[in-house]
Amino acid sequence: MPAKGISSFESSNLCQVAIVVKSIDKTVKFYSEVFGVGPWDIFEVNYPGATYYGEKAGYRGKRAFAKLGPISLELIEAIEGKTVQEDFLKEKGEGLHHIGFEVKDLKKSVEEAEKQGLKVIQSFTRGDSSGFAYLDSDKIGGVIFEFIQRPTQMR
Repeated sequence: MPAKGISSFESSNLCQVAIVVKSIDKTVKFYSEVFGVGPWDIFEVNYPGATYYGEKAGYRGKRAFAKLGPISLELIEAIEGKTVQEDFLKEKGEGLHHIGFEVKDLKKSVEEAEKQGLKVIQSFTRGDSSGFAYLDSDKIGGVIFEFIQRPTQMR
């Protein structure tokens, strides 16, 4: 745990590396055939209550997950709605979008991040307080940090 900063954040809880892509199907095929990555879990997501820069802006997308040792590789394809991933794709093209860290208390972690001057650029929470929040940590270093609180049954 850091002496300063976000006390609820533990860098050892890195759980995800995420890449924004134009086509999950093409990327999965390439990563599987060339690098042997897989198996993949591929599905659509729908977050009607998600926020985008503090405003409600639901969205739909496609996701693919594969394990790389203890880390999940996440591929993200935008389908509909305003998202930080869509912004990234338009501004920079395909590439590394964020790294995700599992936190025990999403609300507390976000509050502590905001005290450090970070802002939530996109988030979603479920009734059980699980969910995710993307932070504008890319101001320095170029990479967004995501806090992820898993549902109780998944911990």
